[in-house]
Amino acid sequence: MNAFQLDISFWKSVYFCWAYLPTDALPPTPHRLPLVMLPKQLECVVKAPHFQRERHRWNTNEEVAAVLIAFERHQEWQTTDVKARPVPPRGTTLLYNRKKVRYRKDGYIWKKRKDGKTTREDHMKLKVQGVECIYGCYAHSAILPTFHRRCYWLLQNPDIVLVHYLNVPLLEDNKLPPALSSASSAINAFADGRKWTEEELLSQLRPMCACF
Repeated sequence: MNAFQLDISFWKSVYFCWAYLPTDALPPTPHRLPLVMLPKQLECVVKAPHFQRERHRWNTNEEVAAVLIAFERHQEWQTTDVKARPVPPRGTTLLYNRKKVRYRKDGYIWKKRKDGKTTREDHMKLKVQGVECIYGCYAHSAILPTFHRRCYWLLQNPDIVLVHYLNVPLLEDNKLPPALSSASSAINAFADGRKWTEEELLSQLRPMCACF
């Protein structure tokens, strides 16, 4: 028997074993997870046992990776409808499938690019164990300069996105500097010339500064 015949025999045996597996041994088609090849360096990162939906500091790269590599838990952790929830307050962390949810439609008004149409976002690649494996995308509030949105996803699995909203005070005592102590000064300094209604301003500032 030559090498070609051996190869054919091998694949026939593989097909036979697969075809005659009991149906309950295979996961239901809608819940099958995508095949994602992760760098070997991520093998030492412990998968997150649960998803923390509120955190008042930025996650480390390792903490972000721990959530994103826990593929089998993503179904129950994911937020499936942006419109069904209020504007996320500071500290909120959410997990989305970008194919199912337009997660950037969150109700906040973010700084725009020079064209005045698209949101200005800072892009970077983050390292875990010395290897670039996470893509970061950061947006900044058009009203309050200390409020930000950070989105993360694995380079090997961009469909699952971790989103974190946080207000990072400029001073250690959690108070804004005098120049920004009033809403009017905040608008004049950071609104890029736009005039805000009182309702718009309050709807943005309340969740940003919740619990202050």
